[in-house]
Amino acid sequence: MNRRPPECQSGKTALFIRKLCSGLAVDSIAHSLALTLTPMTKRIPLTPRAVNTATRPDRKWKVTYHTADDNGRLKLCHKFFRNKADALAFCDQKKAEKVSLGNLAFGLSDDLKREALACCAKLKPYGKTLTDAVGYYIKDLETLHRSVSVKQAAFELEQRSKADGRSRAHTNAIRQILALFSKTYGSSTISTIKTAQVQQWLDKYKTKDGKPLSANSFNTFKRYLSGLFSFSIKRGYTETNPANRVDYKLIKSKLPRLLSPTDLRAILEASPETVRPAVAVQAFCGLRVAEVSRLKWTDFLSTGFIQVGSSNAKTGRRRLTPVPKLLFSYLNSVKQPSGYVFGGDNGGDIYRLSDALTEVRRAVKGVKWENNALRASALSYRLAETKDAAATALEMGNSPTVLLRDYRELTTERDAQLWFEIDPSEPQKVLSSKPINFNAAENKKRKTR
Repeated sequence: MNRRPPECQSGKTALFIRKLCSGLAVDSIAHSLALTLTPMTKRIPLTPRAVNTATRPDRKWKVTYHTADDNGRLKLCHKFFRNKADALAFCDQKKAEKVSLGNLAFGLSDDLKREALACCAKLKPYGKTLTDAVGYYIKDLETLHRSVSVKQAAFELEQRSKADGRSRAHTNAIRQILALFSKTYGSSTISTIKTAQVQQWLDKYKTKDGKPLSANSFNTFKRYLSGLFSFSIKRGYTETNPANRVDYKLIKSKLPRLLSPTDLRAILEASPETVRPAVAVQAFCGLRVAEVSRLKWTDFLSTGFIQVGSSNAKTGRRRLTPVPKLLFSYLNSVKQPSGYVFGGDNGGDIYRLSDALTEVRRAVKGVKWENNALRASALSYRLAETKDAAATALEMGNSPTVLLRDYRELTTERDAQLWFEIDPSEPQKVLSSKPINFNAAENKKRKTR
């Protein structure tokens, strides 16, 4: 090879080219490779080389070049070709890439290069690249940009609940619980709230009495907070639901105390005429306090059933509950043409009914009347009477599993007879020809449990 490219007429560069091209069959390849060793590209250590191997037809031409891994270290690469033209084309492509990347790298500051290498080192244990990290961060910034405050998200959820026709009790719970959460985090962007903050707020929250949340209240608060974050995900305000990672508290199931027929007589006797229909419906039909508060006189059917509408029922499903004979007669005697069973035209307020029931509870001396005891007693006595858990659960708006787990007490058919033969209009009137001492029987059963 006597011909040399004019760019390589001097010193060590020409000697290197001669040695490099001594085994090549074509002069033009040496000229092409020599172009990579110009003063500009000397600063770039990646030098593609095309070599004629001639050992295999499909690997006749080899291009050797360097590339950098994610940590900036050089590694040697080879690519084989069947013909010279493809090898030269690939060789020229790699040279162009070197020049382009070299110019870009030359424009980067040393501090930026060091920062990039340091970031790569931090990402290496996780198998991630700078591109992965930047993509994740940009996505987070986009979410933050379109997010809103906790207070605003809570307001939108409340409005959505009203527009969707949710019950007033559910909408009120959304407003009240989220308002308490907003006192602490109302101004915070909802996408920035973390699981630890939700957990800490629930753990440290104190009631008006200065006590922490009970297990039931803790779980209720957590459920509504989870609903807020789920709603925010749908609106695009956040990507995750931090409340879902907070564990529910374990609730030890215990059977509610069963009221005796004697207890019920005392409760009905102490109930004012404005409250007695609501108390009687709870005691004999097993309706929940919230369901009774929304019950209207028009919901009593002449066929002997109470119609609990889907908007009034806790489960959101309509049901028909049978009304015992004596209760049916009593309700017909006090029935009004319109309005609510409790509160008349101004009824429908669960809190007013709860306050009224609290006053009755205080007026009854010597009766341990716990929360939900009237409903629990109605379910237990009705189950003893029908001996059919599925049918009783359907009447009371529950599942057989929940009925047997939470509401069943050890009662007998005779006990149920004494309970349902109480006349709400005359609570102290005894109809049974064979009355029994229920308290003595109950105490005996409790001792043998």
